[in-house]
Amino acid sequence: MPNTVLQYLEASKSTKVTKKETIGLKLHDISSLLKIGLNKAQFIKDKFIIIGVPDDRGVIENGGNPGARLGPDSFRQSFYKLYDTRIRKFNLSARKYFDENTVNDENSDMISQMFFDAGNIILADTIAETHERIAAVVEYFLKHEAKLIFVIGGGHDFSYGSYKGHVATRKNEVIPIINFDAHFDTRPVENGSINSGTAFYRIINDFSKNINNGKALIEMGIQRDRNPYSLYRYASEHQIQTIEYIALFNVWRDLAQGHAQTPLEHMRDHLDDCAAFGFDRMKGSLHFSLCLDVFDQSLAPGTSASTPFGAQLKDLAQSINFLARSHTCRVMDIAELCPTRDTLEMTSRLCATLVFRIALLREEHSTRLT
Repeated sequence: MPNTVLQYLEASKSTKVTKKETIGLKLHDISSLLKIGLNKAQFIKDKFIIIGVPDDRGVIENGGNPGARLGPDSFRQSFYKLYDTRIRKFNLSARKYFDENTVNDENSDMISQMFFDAGNIILADTIAETHERIAAVVEYFLKHEAKLIFVIGGGHDFSYGSYKGHVATRKNEVIPIINFDAHFDTRPVENGSINSGTAFYRIINDFSKNINNGKALIEMGIQRDRNPYSLYRYASEHQIQTIEYIALFNVWRDLAQGHAQTPLEHMRDHLDDCAAFGFDRMKGSLHFSLCLDVFDQSLAPGTSASTPFGAQLKDLAQSINFLARSHTCRVMDIAELCPTRDTLEMTSRLCATLVFRIALLREEHSTRLT
């Protein structure tokens, strides 16, 4: 992948905080990588990469609320303020973690050292061209052996670009998508108009083999009042596993099978199905997409389309924990962060803390299997 891909990125305009011992003071960013002569592996290999997509044109095209273009930098303002922490490494000889009295620079890293902020995608004239840039950038970092890429948006349409970049590194593989979302986002592209609701429709059309014509996609948290009936028909036709969240019962029900169980159990069943048609649970790669509107608006008011009776964090904590610890999860999209609709930075802080906790889980409690 040529270095010209880096021309699609620009440093965030967010001001790094100067408060002592916070992540923002030590975290490397794209300005370092663009300097001549630096070793790219030092900044990329085995690191958590942050890529921002400051684009809400797809949301506006879909008749939604503008403001998600500010999402990536709002996330950073909250993320930079979090306190840095030392990663507790496992002491193989003692078969336990190093305790606080024995951790040092030789046996433990600070969490800030594990992150690289790749800045924001420079938007092209069209949404489609911007998605091509996202794909090229995600492919670039995966090929340089990034540990996990966080793509922060922005309208959910960007997931098409991040998935395309993911596929480019594993063209002949099934790459399951786990989507936590109140919406299907499988709207058809009409008259060439891409919007925030078209991502998974486009993925199924363009990457049918990788998504097994829709069978490798699971939609978790779907709400009846948030989706037209035509999208339920589309999901049925493509055998997309659909998990409806029935808030007043706190039930997560598989629409096709009719049974209710926890989100984690649904997700594990889905990965079992994916393994049956080619997903390698030891060496494969999966794609996690989190639309923040899956959460109740009391928890996440700052989204492009907030959801009354949405999920609580405790509902999805086990599932996020599971994905965080899995080495096969290599790309995580976090979509629809809309600071103009937020209250007391609640949603930006939720997003920032999720990224922090996911990285910490991967470092301290990771597993090989999904």
